[in-house]
Amino acid sequence: MSPRPSAREKMLDSFEHLVVETGERSATFDAVAAAADVSKGGLLYHFPSREALVDGLVSRLGALLDDDVQRMTSAADGVVDYFIRTSSRSAIPEDDPLDRCITAVAGLGASGRWPQAVAALTAMQDRWYRVVLDEVGDPAVASLVCLVSDGLYFTPAQFEEASVGSGAPGAPGAAGAVHRGRASVDEVVALLRSLAR
Repeated sequence: MSPRPSAREKMLDSFEHLVVETGERSATFDAVAAAADVSKGGLLYHFPSREALVDGLVSRLGALLDDDVQRMTSAADGVVDYFIRTSSRSAIPEDDPLDRCITAVAGLGASGRWPQAVAALTAMQDRWYRVVLDEVGDPAVASLVCLVSDGLYFTPAQFEEASVGSGAPGAPGAAGAVHRGRASVDEVVALLRSLAR
């Protein structure tokens, strides 16, 4: 059984959830306090300003990114394989903490009111690029890997599943089957590995 989140983490979870589900403007102090089942005073004790809530999410993103980079650099099949495979929407669990935090911080950044959110997302992309570059050694290949990762991440899961799935060879959704001229993730990883040599 995992430990209960602290009151502060529960408040941050509620803020994150509201930003993702209903948007940054509706994630008011009253809404966050109600969602976290705490008093507004209790929320203000931990997060005395809206900026403190945003900074809390940015810090959370940094910690989740540290964990992700550690998994990338210790992955048995290498950084590129890990990065590409975990960028695929079908590989991301529905309530993945990193994905949820990226989505929330992106929503904050898109509002134009929180430059620290934009800076955190920029730093995240740069960090992933540097980790990939350390493995592949070529800036152009590292950039290509990052662009492929972004493409996979931003492809809606239902479109991805219609392109590559599992089943009998040649059947709709067949493993490794290519529909509409799309390569499987395995083929993409193999191509990117060959470029890194």
